[in-house]
Amino acid sequence: AQSLREYVENVPGILGKSELFALYQTYEGMEDYEGLAKVLKEAAFYRYEASGLSAAVARVLYGQRLENSVSRLETYAACAYHHFLQYGLSLQEREEFGFEAVDMGNIFHGVLDEFARRLEDSEYTWFNFPREFGESQVAEAMEQIAAEYGAGILYSSARQAYGIKRMQRILNRTVDTLQKQLQKGEFVPMGHEISFRYVEDLAAVDVTLSQDEKMRLTGRIDRVDVAEEEEKVYVKVIDYKSGMHQFQLASVYYGLQLQLVVYMNAAMELVSKKYQDKEIVPAALLYYHVEDPMVEAGGAAGEEDINQLIQKQLRMSGVVNTENHVVELLDREMTDKSLVIPVEKKKDGSFSAYSSVMTGEEMALVSDYVNHKVREIGREILAGHKQINPYETGKKDACEYCAYKKVCGFDSSLPGYEKRLLEENEKAVVYEKMKEVLE
Repeated sequence: AQSLREYVENVPGILGKSELFALYQTYEGMEDYEGLAKVLKEAAFYRYEASGLSAAVARVLYGQRLENSVSRLETYAACAYHHFLQYGLSLQEREEFGFEAVDMGNIFHGVLDEFARRLEDSEYTWFNFPREFGESQVAEAMEQIAAEYGAGILYSSARQAYGIKRMQRILNRTVDTLQKQLQKGEFVPMGHEISFRYVEDLAAVDVTLSQDEKMRLTGRIDRVDVAEEEEKVYVKVIDYKSGMHQFQLASVYYGLQLQLVVYMNAAMELVSKKYQDKEIVPAALLYYHVEDPMVEAGGAAGEEDINQLIQKQLRMSGVVNTENHVVELLDREMTDKSLVIPVEKKKDGSFSAYSSVMTGEEMALVSDYVNHKVREIGREILAGHKQINPYETGKKDACEYCAYKKVCGFDSSLPGYEKRLLEENEKAVVYEKMKEVLE
């Protein structure tokens, strides 16, 4: 079989052509040749051909009413077969007693949520709590979450115990930085860990796929901030991340980065229910990297200088509304470069190339496109699509960290197996493509 494959690919093999033909003729003379030849030929001339589930089978697996997290839709956009294995067949890696990066992210979210609850029950707000209060409440929340997490794994070794101290230090830096960022603007937290799972009549998450099929999106928004004025309410959504994340418009177009936009759509609806007589305006979709970074400073640098360098490193990423008034509401102290949001200005007052901004019209376009993309993915799932189609773009590759690599059998040397090469177009091109899809 190996020699046949090498012959098909026209590469030097373990057998010469004459030897291969002689061996094949020997097999051809055997009584069970037909069955053996079929196996040999299938091995030599194998070609992957995508196949799907019938709509009836897909409904049995997923139901007529899909209940999806946004990350599940992003998984489908990365590779339909990965989605099928994980959510259709429910294949899971064997659990091991260990503490991974994803566990650290869970701890960070749990402690920040608990800290926000404790702050609401105290005499302080995000704008005025003293550092001592912040550190004491982080310590208590950390102790509570660590004791409950993973059958006490965080107390299973000296190394894990040190990990608790490290995470506590990172979280102390986090609450201190989040406070400073809020103090520089006019936004006030409206809620933390806001779940829209059980909210009725929310168009952003209740998606009609067909006359009989529906999809309900689930998730929690880490934080929603609002700035209320006489006629308008501005909305900011923040997603806490334990790793670096950048908002990439091309990734949104391909369905690989839907979460932040879906969260903004849901937050806008939730805020509109509270402020029914006011215009609701999207201000910023932001990621906050939960970290306590190392910085380089000169020998004469004081504590304030060092803290400013750290704040620069912890500036939120994401995308911001280009309206100057919105930028002022987010960071009233900004001159040429913000320490809060991903915005820089040139001497003439225009935004520099390093700014991550969108106009109100562009935000509305992206919002409509993501709604369309969510419906499209939902329909494809219920249609039974499960082709092996991992994406590749720039340095990113859907297969690199995939837990199912040895299950799917993807092999680029075999005919039929191909990765989807996604173009990294300029923003203007992506906007035009979105418009074309929606027309």
